[in-house]
Amino acid sequence: MTMVLDTFRVTGQEPDARLESRSGAGVRAVRASDGHAAYLKVTPATLGAPAIAAARRELRFYAEVAPIAPVRAPRLLDYLDAESGVAVLLEAAGETRQASAWTTGMWADLGRDLAGLHSMAIPTGADWQHPDALQEALIDPNLDEINSFWAPTLPHLGELLARRVELMEQTRAVPPAFVHGDCHTANLVHSAGAIVFCDWQAAGIGRPASDLAFLSVRATPTGTTVPPALVDAYLDTRACDRRTLQRALLAEELAVFVFLWPAFAAFNTPEGIARVRRRTRELAQRWFSADAGVTPRHPQGNHIDSP
Repeated sequence: MTMVLDTFRVTGQEPDARLESRSGAGVRAVRASDGHAAYLKVTPATLGAPAIAAARRELRFYAEVAPIAPVRAPRLLDYLDAESGVAVLLEAAGETRQASAWTTGMWADLGRDLAGLHSMAIPTGADWQHPDALQEALIDPNLDEINSFWAPTLPHLGELLARRVELMEQTRAVPPAFVHGDCHTANLVHSAGAIVFCDWQAAGIGRPASDLAFLSVRATPTGTTVPPALVDAYLDTRACDRRTLQRALLAEELAVFVFLWPAFAAFNTPEGIARVRRRTRELAQRWFSADAGVTPRHPQGNHIDSP
């Protein structure tokens, strides 16, 4: 990190202060040579080939796609791509807000922004395919981990596991688009009334439902339910059949909780885990009820207190 600071001629705002990055990359608040606040994100080669590929994907987005994308992203100030790793220097584009502090209007703005992102043409000149953890987990699930976490509290788990191909197909009900890939409130900052999308390492061709549903996945442990305004605004902006999208969202969120979330349970509080268990039981009930001919409720919930 010190070498990169010298290369970019920036100084750390707080010694050894690091921000969250689940990819393993080091993120640090710095001050650029012109005095403006910025963020330095460093992905060392020691993290392995997948991490470097993700870092280069993000660099490609900031350099080639961000200037023409219909959503706001931090401006790329400088970068380094070497055998030792990848580093990007980005402007400080705004402040994050806890999901519980988001207003209905903010969620609606986000819905419109995602509709714009998903409607844009797939960028040319590069391969925007990327690993898809959910699809991989549906094809080859960690049954020991899933059963250990879910069997005591999730009725019909066996049937969900047996019908995972159907679940996977329903997550794909909406045609693929260019997606952010890691869309949650910690990766969204606010500036002058606008939303700025950060952390584009998972960007690429994917399922539109993944961006919309993951917001709920990450908000659920905190006790926040994403309001219908998100999807309502999305549908007002992008031509898409409501029922098809809602079915895809329901399948996406349910699949993430059942097939991926157990690995992250240890990073959550007992209260957060209890909320996830309640939310997943509710989603499973909706999914099976829809199969029985009952019209499913809005997959993002119809209240705003807790799942």
